[in-house]
Parts: sequence; structure tokens; C-alpha cells
Amino acid sequence: MQILTTGGMEDSSKYWGINRTFYLICCIFWTFSPAEGNTISEVVGSKVILHCNNESISTLIQLTWKKNGDNLFSFNTQKPLHVSEEALSLKINMSLSVSRLYALVIERVQKSHTGNYTCETNTAKGPWEKTWELIITEESENRNILVIAVAVVVPCLCCLIFLIAFIVLQRVYKQRTENRVHSPTAEMV
Repeated sequence: MQILTTGGMEDSSKYWGINRTFYLICCIFWTFSPAEGNTISEVVGSKVILHCNNESISTLIQLTWKKNGDNLFSFNTQKPLHVSEEALSLKINMSLSVSRLYALVIERVQKSHTGNYTCETNTAKGPWEKTWELIITEESENRNILVIAVAVVVPCLCCLIFLIAFIVLQRVYKQRTENRVHSPTAEMV
């Protein structure tokens, strides 16, 4: 009876050890995987296009673009395009083309364009909205080198951690297997 209990304990600890390792590996990959956000980071002077890609845009009734909650553009199929003073002062344009999905276009972004942009649509299928966070940064060559270095180092470290964990698990498994073969309880059976 005692032999079965000990063997059962060893099997369960082996089972839980593998599950913990698998969980740890999954957490590492999840941590370093790209986020599913709507954050766009651009450098001063670059062109930014935000597409209002609602699947039911073809049945559009009204479309509104906002920056930090303030209206930039309001478009209704029955009325002409309304352009706010802020949109004019920031030199932001809106495409009236369905093929460009009523995109918000900023030809040469400046730091003043940083903010939260929202596309709100009202279609035959109902209301819909999408928000982007636009971050404008000054161009820095040192920053580009840092981004490249991080992009190379992080995956390499993840692979190294995975490899070390795999080697350690193999050694522990091999050592437990050898201990079972040479243990006094194994000789009694």
C-alpha cells in the first residue's frame, strides 16, 4: 500500500512539474508577443492614414471623425462635409472616397497631432466606432538602433530560456528515471 502511495506521489509531482513548466513557457511567449492595440507611433514629418474600415460602410448614413472627443469632420450622405476649425488648423484631411474607407489623412504629422482619434459611423446595420492612439515622436537615430537591438535580443532570450528549461526538465526526468531503477522499492517488486 505504501509503495503505491509513494509511486502515485512521484507521478503526480512529475505531472505537475511539466504543467508548471508549460505554463511558464506560455507566459513568457504571451509577455513578449505583440499587443493587439490600436496605438500608432510615427515620426514627425511622416504621413499617417487612418482607415475607418467598418464592414458595413457601403450602407453609410453618417460618419464622424474626432480627436480627443472633439469633432474634426462630420459627413452625412444627405449633407455636405462639415470640417471643424481644429481640422483646418492641424491640416488634417478626410477622404470622401468609399474605396479609401473615408480615411483620415495627415500628410506631414507634427507633435500637435498626438492624441486619440475616433471614427464613428452610423450605418443601416447600426452604430460602430474605432479609436486609435496616435503618438508622434521626434526622429532619433539612437532610438532606431535601440529598437532593432531589442527586436533581436528579446526573441533570442526567449529561445535561450526555453532551451534551458527544456534541458533542465530532461535532466530531472532522466535522474528520476535512474532513481526509480536503482531504488530499494523497485528491487522488491
